[in-house]
Amino acid sequence: MLHRVLSLLIAGGIVLFAPTVAAQSSNIETVEGSSPGEKMTLTITPHVLNDDVSARAVGIERPTGTRWALTLIGIARTDSIRLTLGDEPLPIEDISRPGEEEVGPTRVYLSKKTFLTAADQDGVRLHVSDATMSLPAQMRTEMQQIFEDVV
Repeated sequence: MLHRVLSLLIAGGIVLFAPTVAAQSSNIETVEGSSPGEKMTLTITPHVLNDDVSARAVGIERPTGTRWALTLIGIARTDSIRLTLGDEPLPIEDISRPGEEEVGPTRVYLSKKTFLTAADQDGVRLHVSDATMSLPAQMRTEMQQIFEDVV
């Protein structure tokens, strides 16, 4: 009897937790990139960082090497962008913004080390002009998964 009850509890636990595990990995997709030979692994649904800003994490595999980025949605072309860990600035390799007459996201390119630091440390902050935002735990988990998938 005890064996039957334990079996039912274990089976019930698997059923309850399976959707959570599936949901954690279902927000990541790999697609063809915009250039020949390029693949992008990214979060499908952006994560809300505040009332105005959402973000996606991206790993871009190219024949010339891998790039790591955050794609920011909802920021102005003129907004300043910084990353920090505590009081220390984290390096940003490049920022790609839409043209003056274009509408679209801003892509912030990071080194592998900075991407992993942002994925691993809950103290990393994104500063967009005067707003300071944390990266949600789910986004950081997805960044780790993107890194593992790309490398």
